[in-house]
Amino acid sequence: MIWMILNIELHWHRFLCVACIGYLYCDYRFDYWGKGTMVTVSSALSTAPTLFPLAQCGSGTGDMMTLGCIATGFTPASLTFKWNEEGGNSLTDFVQYPAVQTGGSYMGVSQLRVKRADWDSKTFECAVEHSAGSKKVPVKKQPEYLQQPSLYVMTPSKEEMSENNTASFACFANDFSPRTHKIKWMRMEKGTEKEVVSDFKSSCESEKKSEKTLYSTTSYLRVNESEWKSEEVTFTCVFENKAGNVRRTVGYTSSDAGPVHGHSVVITIIEPSLEDMLMNKKAELVCDVNEIVPGFMSVKWENDNGKTLTSRKGVTDKIAILDITYEDWSNGTVFYCAVDHLENLGTLVKKAYKRETGGDPQRPSVFLLAPAEQTSDNTVTLTCYVKDFYPKDVLVAWLVNDEPVERTSSSALYQFNTTSQIQSGWTYSVYSQLTFSNDLWKNEEGVYSCVVYHESMIKSTKIIMRTIDRTSNQPNLVNLSLNVPQSCKAQ
Repeated sequence: MIWMILNIELHWHRFLCVACIGYLYCDYRFDYWGKGTMVTVSSALSTAPTLFPLAQCGSGTGDMMTLGCIATGFTPASLTFKWNEEGGNSLTDFVQYPAVQTGGSYMGVSQLRVKRADWDSKTFECAVEHSAGSKKVPVKKQPEYLQQPSLYVMTPSKEEMSENNTASFACFANDFSPRTHKIKWMRMEKGTEKEVVSDFKSSCESEKKSEKTLYSTTSYLRVNESEWKSEEVTFTCVFENKAGNVRRTVGYTSSDAGPVHGHSVVITIIEPSLEDMLMNKKAELVCDVNEIVPGFMSVKWENDNGKTLTSRKGVTDKIAILDITYEDWSNGTVFYCAVDHLENLGTLVKKAYKRETGGDPQRPSVFLLAPAEQTSDNTVTLTCYVKDFYPKDVLVAWLVNDEPVERTSSSALYQFNTTSQIQSGWTYSVYSQLTFSNDLWKNEEGVYSCVVYHESMIKSTKIIMRTIDRTSNQPNLVNLSLNVPQSCKAQ
């Protein structure tokens, strides 16, 4: 596709046009041209013009609007514009401006005034007559492309709820058109739905797909943990635009299978740390036994064949800690916590741990979004969107000036949390947000990085990093390839 940018100043009016061969484009600074100066060049080759149609952008005012036609790259300078409407009827309410020299050729412009109602329903034709050949091009209103978004709602993570007693939601609207839209949050309780004010909305990003411009945006909501965990409350993200309305509703459900209850003991398994597993290639699998009836004798770990595995005690003899490798974890090896109690007459009470697997790992795509357009307080939030990965276990970390940001209390300078995974087909997506004061963003020359660990990259780049700073306000989308030797360990 060939783009042309023509910036011409005639008299006191400036006209900026952006045109693409085969398509009609418009510009908000479309204006009438003033008188120009005729320039002639002798001994030039005879070259036919190329035509570009233009239309006035925006709704404008009044019942009339202006169409334009640009002829470029022709020699000699003599050229005549004509305008026709659908059916061949000639039009007279147009202006032709003198040709101007651009390099070794000429450019000419004509403008036509039409009724707004005719523009909405008719096709017009711009034609030129030139010694090297006549040309014509249709000028018509392009139909507005309508497409509803794919709408996803990210729910709060366990870490955020346990550490901050808050619950954050992200509503991601992907690939919609036109750009104009509204996102709102609704809270339903006991059959009554009310709108709640969202924390902020990200900027609207555009992307060209199959010659269509589609848009994406995100809205965020934060409530108290207790409000989210209420069984009578649901939250709905509502997207509204010309293409139609889309709603996604989420409610709290416990995804934990919970502890195994025997009549004498309760067995709880604490899963391996994802950070240890992805960064250090090993982690601890913990079995914690709560004695209901006196008579506890021992706890141990077994494999699928009933063989006792080497483990160690925790802070009490009712805790057994088993070190498992990345290979066992990624392959979905089954481990059993087995408890012996006098009440069970030699029969062990067991609970199994197995990481769910299936299918080949898929590498995530990572996008670091610039700060939101508006916030409800004096804060800045950077959002790291990690999408289309499998399996669902992923680790997202943040760096400020190459120093890791720790998960700390709400009084810390930098706070971050990551949503729980949302499934779309067989892949998953998450959001992670880094929040800090607007003063730090404006006054400190900081570099902020989102770092993603996932098992699909264990044998290749190890991590994906996206970086942004205030001066550019644009993320750096270059993968950081770290082929770390196996002898190196994360600090």
